[in-house]
Amino acid sequence: MKKKNVLGGIMSLIAAIIGIVGHFILFFQWYVAGMSAESAEPGCEILLKYIHPGLGDVGLLASAFFLVSAYGFFNKKNWGYILSIIGIVLALLASFFINIPFMAAGLPPVYFILFFPYILFYFVFLWKVGEIPWPRILLGMLTGITYIFCFMNGVSSTSRIITVGTPIFYLVVSLHWVAMIGWALVTVGLLTKPKNWMIPIGLLAGITELIVGIPLAFVTAQELGRFSLFALAPIASLVMIIILIIPNLWQKWTATTD
Repeated sequence: MKKKNVLGGIMSLIAAIIGIVGHFILFFQWYVAGMSAESAEPGCEILLKYIHPGLGDVGLLASAFFLVSAYGFFNKKNWGYILSIIGIVLALLASFFINIPFMAAGLPPVYFILFFPYILFYFVFLWKVGEIPWPRILLGMLTGITYIFCFMNGVSSTSRIITVGTPIFYLVVSLHWVAMIGWALVTVGLLTKPKNWMIPIGLLAGITELIVGIPLAFVTAQELGRFSLFALAPIASLVMIIILIIPNLWQKWTATTD
């Protein structure tokens, strides 16, 4: 058995155990505390009551992907790598976003306990098992961050619709999800088998988020009297759009020719 298959199987098993044990322990320790905490911003109570268990499910689903991936690696199946990529994309989302409403409610961002090991897994796995060059690894991190920020805007807009009902949230909420799906596809494709058709997908996702994200960030910043976290997705999307439109940069970083 090739060393990278053994390493991939072992790393996927460890990632699965981290997710299963971590999500169960953190959820049962902090779910009630999160629901009873006073929220600093409207909508946080919705996130802590409903999105918290939802993201826990996403984290546990990621662990399932890791377990099946480990089986694939130990049996020298090519699909083991793809499943691990999907697993880490899900795991990073599940372990990052919930920290935001926790901090807004004055609670410690306990899910970073899972997020940082998964970040380490991301870099080591892609470097040693996937044997992906560093420019592509870093580009995948950027598209992944953008995907998470678009998810944040979609979820937060939904919670604001429930609690506040400001018309702009009704207008923009669906397109945040469209942008998120686009960036998720680009991220998974980039880390598995990058193609040039991913450029227009990324541009569509990025421009969509700019169209709906900039007005939303402006309105919420005025309401809050400070920088709005709704601005993170359009900022990240703008950075990615600039990268994608620079001539031949995508081809250089991803080594694509078609």
